[in-house]
Amino acid sequence: MASGYVLAAFLETTGLIGLVIATLKIRAERRAKAAELRYFLRSGQMPSASAASIGSHRAPGRRIAAVTVAPVRSRNAEARQSSARSALSRAIAQSGTALRTEFGTRVSAG
Repeated sequence: MASGYVLAAFLETTGLIGLVIATLKIRAERRAKAAELRYFLRSGQMPSASAASIGSHRAPGRRIAAVTVAPVRSRNAEARQSSARSALSRAIAQSGTALRTEFGTRVSAG
């Protein structure tokens, strides 16, 4: 009877060790995926190890340049106000407060 308890304790310990190892592996995989995503978002290209596993058809030495898109502010920005900005300026004008039409204007709701 005592050997049954020893065997049960051994199996439970083995199961707990297996759970700890699985948790550590899952944690390491999540960290690796996060590192790959961080690298991809910063550089615009996939790391070589994950690109090979995905089956990418790109040449291994080829680099893709990241393209950044910045909004262009023209000098005629005030002439082409959006409907939301014009409605806001009308609402503030009706309340008696002057509105500056600069891009950095702060509007208080109170």
